[in-house]
Amino acid sequence: MSDPATGAREEQARRLDTVVQEAAKLADHACIAATHFRAGEIPRAGAHILALEGHLIAVRRLLDEVAVAHAARATTVI
Repeated sequence: MSDPATGAREEQARRLDTVVQEAAKLADHACIAATHFRAGEIPRAGAHILALEGHLIAVRRLLDEVAVAHAARATTVI
């Protein structure tokens, strides 16, 4: 039988792996948007900024999940 704590840690690690993937995509879109702005391609830059925001939203949601899972297991020590 698997230890529940081990399973919980692995789930958190998977969430954080996904955060890394989303953050990398976010950074890629930011770089591309900057290139488009420099070239005067404003609509294309705007499209990448919108995609960047989508990845940022995904990161925020994942971090919310990490925080909620942590709060469910955390103990208060005074």
